[in-house]
Amino acid sequence: MQKKVGFIVYDDFAIWQVSLLQMFLKNAGYCVETLSINGGLVPTDGGVLVHTERIDQRNPNEYAFLLLPGGKVTKDLIDNQQLHQFLQDFDGLIAASCGSSAIVAGAGLVKSDFTTMPHIKELFAEYYADGNYTDTDIVIGDKLITSKGFAHFDFMMAVLVKIGLIEANPRLKNLALKLSKNQTLNT
Repeated sequence: MQKKVGFIVYDDFAIWQVSLLQMFLKNAGYCVETLSINGGLVPTDGGVLVHTERIDQRNPNEYAFLLLPGGKVTKDLIDNQQLHQFLQDFDGLIAASCGSSAIVAGAGLVKSDFTTMPHIKELFAEYYADGNYTDTDIVIGDKLITSKGFAHFDFMMAVLVKIGLIEANPRLKNLALKLSKNQTLNT
């Protein structure tokens, strides 16, 4: 059976934070299903329209993990009960880049170390009350990966390591470095 990723998006999400990761997932045989609260077309922060399926028409536990990109997060989005229920019903890894960690926090799922951009932490402080902010680029927990928006390479690598793709294909690390930073490892 093909492994699936639940890619949860919202208006003005930052697709650039996860696009290379998505390519690696697809190449490894994952099916990335793009989900949103209302389904239909959702604009990226660059204006590209992405087709999505309604989140309430999916079972969260059909996914190997959930991926949430950063972007323009709003209080209405963070308070969305449908989204809360979907995230709370999921029993697995959630990878939340930048501002999307506030969505996860709004669902009551940030209870340990996390990171995000400092202004996001301040703006949505009440949602993060149960967590412990760490001023690092990325935090990797058992079931939650969070990152600052600019740390998209580290975020991608953390996800690839956590789901076992780097161990299965060690050359992937060098390819990721080359494609994202035009660098190679000295091996």
